[in-house]
Amino acid sequence: MENPRKSPTYQNNKVNTKYSGGDYRTWPIFVLAFVRLFYLSIFERALFNYLYFVIDIRESTLGFISSAGAITYIVAPIIGQLLTTKFLGIRNALILNSILTPFLTVAQILYPEAWFLIICRILLGLTLGLFWPNCLNLLSKWQKVSSIEKSKKNFALFNLSWNSGFIIGLLVGFLWAFSLNDFSAMIISWLLSFLLIPLSFFIKKEKGSAILKKGVIYQTEDPLSHLDIKEDLVVNSQTPMIVYPVLFSWFSIMFLTISKSTFIFGYPILLKALLSDEFSYLTYLVQCGLQFMQLLGLTWINSMKIHSRKIATLLSFIAVILISFTIVLLGNIWYISIITAIVGLFLGLIHGVGMKIMLEYGTAENSTRYSTINEIIVGMGFGLTPIIAGYVMEIEIYAIHYFLIFGGLLIFFILTYLSRNIKKEQI
Repeated sequence: MENPRKSPTYQNNKVNTKYSGGDYRTWPIFVLAFVRLFYLSIFERALFNYLYFVIDIRESTLGFISSAGAITYIVAPIIGQLLTTKFLGIRNALILNSILTPFLTVAQILYPEAWFLIICRILLGLTLGLFWPNCLNLLSKWQKVSSIEKSKKNFALFNLSWNSGFIIGLLVGFLWAFSLNDFSAMIISWLLSFLLIPLSFFIKKEKGSAILKKGVIYQTEDPLSHLDIKEDLVVNSQTPMIVYPVLFSWFSIMFLTISKSTFIFGYPILLKALLSDEFSYLTYLVQCGLQFMQLLGLTWINSMKIHSRKIATLLSFIAVILISFTIVLLGNIWYISIITAIVGLFLGLIHGVGMKIMLEYGTAENSTRYSTINEIIVGMGFGLTPIIAGYVMEIEIYAIHYFLIFGGLLIFFILTYLSRNIKKEQI
């Protein structure tokens, strides 16, 4: 095993002394991340509400439309980085993405036919390969010429930017949908997407190599709505989480993606079946609550000790399974609305542990193969679940929750077995 101190993400004192605050300009990336997630969180929610509650498309069709971009994002970073390194450079890639985004967005409003929406969302998924990986490439490049404190601050501000954009966007979207309607929210959010174009021109031109060749680790939880990375990408020569088998991470992330897709995709269907089309604006609040609670879970898990993270993960599995069971048992939409938001806390705990294990394996072995496999699992989970859910919920609205209960129990027993040797007294 290679010394993790030789990882591309490691930063020694010699590099720190060369830091100059004028070497790069960070604020355009932070503002771009905020604006993108602000506009996109509103548009995505408004589009699906409009399609399902107004146009009244079938659940199975909605599942395919929802999945198109997520599945595409499995290969989008590879294509995006090939274009960046061979032709564009980071700055031009981000500018091109910012120009294409508003036009691919408005196309979905002008012609909301299923086949055309799928094409547009595939193209949007591909263009994201020019955005998120290059944002993280810039953060990693800045790390090479920054102090440790400055690097941590950059990653923290980046996380704050997209997280706050996503959460605030859903709150604002709720107000627009409540006072106007989903179509109006969709139009206003599309107009906001044009802000990406002038902002992208403020990115400073890179000098020398346009991109790092190795060591850039990124994690997208939901390729079409938000990105999840942690400050652990910065200086981390200690990798205690590799006491967990890497399969613990992959099974955890698999359950996370299936669960989150189930709750977010399934809630509007339950809302329409159990209440009324007139309350479609509740979807903004519920999704916002779920994301906020997940952020709390991610923050909380980082303060736990190694063995406590195992306990928190297993208990979170039990909690999500029990919540799914109570949804089927009670069938009350107001209870479902509240508990769907609360489930985000447990998803955040699961996500934090799974991601931490993946990152530390990559650091310990100086390899990006763990994050690559993680991306494939994420893409499959978020990409395939809505397709399956759309079909089965046409037959039985609780069918996907049955699957989550039995699938969750199976993965729970697998994780319990995999982590059987991780005991408090041995750590």
